Amino acid sequence: MNDERILPPRILYLDDAVAVVYKKIGEVCENEAADPSLSLVGNLRAELETLAGHPLPFLEAVHRIDQPVSGCVLLALDRTTHASLSAQFAAGQIRKRYLAIVEKAPDVGEGGRLEHLIRFDTKHHKATALKSEEIRKSGPDWKKAVLTWKLLGSGERYLFLEVIPETGRTHQIRAQLAAAGMAIKGDLKYGARRSDPLGGIRLHAYAVQFRHPATGDSITVCAPIADPDPLWQAFNKVLP
Repeated sequence: MNDERILPPRILYLDDAVAVVYKKIGEVCENEAADPSLSLVGNLRAELETLAGHPLPFLEAVHRIDQPVSGCVLLALDRTTHASLSAQFAAGQIRKRYLAIVEKAPDVGEGGRLEHLIRFDTKHHKATALKSEEIRKSGPDWKKAVLTWKLLGSGERYLFLEVIPETGRTHQIRAQLAAAGMAIKGDLKYGARRSDPLGGIRLHAYAVQFRHPATGDSITVCAPIADPDPLWQAFNKVLP
């Protein structure tokens, strides 16, 4: 499995079947990116093939995180592994942990569980999250979205949250936190007051836990913030 080699900074975990890699803000997880320079897989393929010692004709992300989000992404190096890990995602067996810096809201408490029905508008590329009682007539395009969040720290203008999604809806974390009055810093699409000077939004896929398809071992991989600015550094001080 994962050997003792020192891996390049963006390769967080690698074995014969699975890789976990660091996605930069602006990259996309889809293999067929409109701009090839923004393809996560395209940007890391050469490094992964060098480490593997052979070409990787099949190399695909098992899940996606949004383009303005950074953090760890799980890649499959063959079709069988991709199918197995996809089945784990569908069954809710893969656990993801996010870090979020959100605009400060009064009386939010120390944490909680958010449940919404969510609908993604492909035309405007935006999700709407509503409580069940707020929807007059729901249909099959409304999907249940659930996450838990915990307050890790607080500053003058921002809150530092740990977020664990229980479902995997498009833009779920962004839409649900915004619906709860906690817009992610820099996320203009979901109500943030201003853009972020670093680009992207302050949402980071910090960790992923999965069962290895070949061995059944439980594997957890973390992605520390790359080049943290003072705001992310403040977050690191409150991480458990």
